[in-house]
Amino acid sequence: MPVTPFHMGPAMAVKAVMPRYFSIIVFGLMQVAIDLEVLWHLVRGEYPFHTFCHTYSGATIIAAVLTFVGKPTSEWVKAEWNRIAVKCGDANLTVATETTWVASFTGAFIGAYSHILLDSLFHPDIEPLRPWSATNGLGNIVNPHGIEVVCVLLGIVGLTWFVHRERRKRTANIGAG
Repeated sequence: MPVTPFHMGPAMAVKAVMPRYFSIIVFGLMQVAIDLEVLWHLVRGEYPFHTFCHTYSGATIIAAVLTFVGKPTSEWVKAEWNRIAVKCGDANLTVATETTWVASFTGAFIGAYSHILLDSLFHPDIEPLRPWSATNGLGNIVNPHGIEVVCVLLGIVGLTWFVHRERRKRTANIGAG
């Protein structure tokens, strides 16, 4: 499962529910960090593709590191976004640049565990509980296409909710100024 709406859809729903306490940028970085392992194995022609980084223990280590790396990276990405928005003449598109440690932590850890969970539903080579178990108890228990649809719908609902709330907030701020 690539980094697409299938992983980012549920993240958008989480962002809509807890916007100040969840970094979708750190979440996205987590998806890329975990899937670099798959890219490595693909390039080298090795199977299985999903090894240590696609276990809960491996993902936990990556999430711990990304909590600390993700906060300043997220703030840099948002500052660059704001610079481009202002340069393009649309300051209404600027965002708050601060990313809290809580938001970085939840983005990294929700990103890690949801990635392993969703990939466990899709990929036959994943062993999410390794080194304790070499089995994947979630493989083939649901229709993967149904999960894809649910993930995309969560993304649409989350994005709609988030954009609506941001519009109301910005309209209220314009009226107050």
